Amino acid sequence: MGRYVTQQWTPRVTDGVPRRYTRSGTYRAFVPDSLLDHDLPASPHVTELLDEAERRAREAADLAAHPNLGQVGDLLVRSEATASSLIEGYEPTPRAVAVADFVARGRQSAVTVARNLHAVRGSAQRALDPDVSLVRDVVELQRLITPRHAGIRTEPVWIGGRTPLEAHYNAPPHELVPGLLDDLDAYLSSQRHRPVLAAALAHAQLETIHPFADGNGRAGRVLIGTVLARYGLAPRITLPVSTALFRDRERYYAALDTFRRGDQGVAIVTVVAEAVSAAAVDALRLSAQVTHWQRRQRSALDVYLRDRSPTGRVRRGVAYRLLDDLPAHPVVDAASAAARYDVTPVAARNALESLTGAGVLRPDKKADRTRTVYVATELLDLVAEPGTAAGADPEPAVDVPVVAVDPEAEAACGAWLPRAGRTCRLPRDHRGQHR
Repeated sequence: MGRYVTQQWTPRVTDGVPRRYTRSGTYRAFVPDSLLDHDLPASPHVTELLDEAERRAREAADLAAHPNLGQVGDLLVRSEATASSLIEGYEPTPRAVAVADFVARGRQSAVTVARNLHAVRGSAQRALDPDVSLVRDVVELQRLITPRHAGIRTEPVWIGGRTPLEAHYNAPPHELVPGLLDDLDAYLSSQRHRPVLAAALAHAQLETIHPFADGNGRAGRVLIGTVLARYGLAPRITLPVSTALFRDRERYYAALDTFRRGDQGVAIVTVVAEAVSAAAVDALRLSAQVTHWQRRQRSALDVYLRDRSPTGRVRRGVAYRLLDDLPAHPVVDAASAAARYDVTPVAARNALESLTGAGVLRPDKKADRTRTVYVATELLDLVAEPGTAAGADPEPAVDVPVVAVDPEAEAACGAWLPRAGRTCRLPRDHRGQHR
């Protein structure tokens, strides 16, 4: 299911580099065949897995309009974005990512995942537009994921090793990438395969093409969700497929590897189908967990306010409205709450203090120098994978803005200047300290 082409490798930099990495030579790059003529071998087992995955996905999608599941839509997006980043080795806490997303800055790893969060959100909204090319949309979303390496690559890329001469896998030559992406887009537009099968094959094909210098894995997993939405399987809900892939990532890596070696895709289709089934179950489980969490927090808020009421009566005001909306807005400050509920800043601040006193929210005065933000930490922990949610990020507190870098300004330093409230616009290799 593909062919190899011979390429020449000549390193650009040789000064100060070990001799083994300065060697020139030829290597073989893999070019996959079109999916337009591809069919999976008949297998009752694979057909059964696809049937099960699509049945469970439709069950979750049908319940998306129900308050118990519809309210956790943003948490499912967070779960997908976080797990997809975990596969790539980024491990900030869900709390750190949520705060970075809200204040638009934070530590490097949290900002990286927050950018992926923006991409997943954007993909869910645009996938339902039939005029949007799914493949070209992924190219645009990759600019959000890794802005400093945005766009289709213009150089060789490989997996494993310091040079393509010792790589585990060499992707197609960069001059073939635009045509391969056009072919993939034509395949998805044809809808010749059922939803989960098409999502799995398209994901594997994109990973095989490896069209970007960085961000291929995260962008490729975004494509799974957009295909499921475009094909009508899960149009109103983001299934956290990456969460299931993360749990069995070694098998996921192996399945992609076999596809890159030219197999017909049985392994990756099996893995993705099982992941879609697990993601649908996870979505329903998360809905039940959030409902239980809100019930407990409402009781705690009742007790807190009753104890402080002269009459023992509780007035269900802004604090309760905030509590109801926390699944969609787990980080909030007084200004955003006042604007959302059309109340005064004092009323919003009082509501936030009541939720803090009841143990629902935790204040964070260090996230932003100009305001206090409040975080539903326990709620966000529900989307953390076991063993990955630490109490605090061990990474040094280096502030990085959560913004997509202008391609024309990629040569700029980009360091965040807190006093100026913007990034450094000097050349990347400039001398001197930031002030």
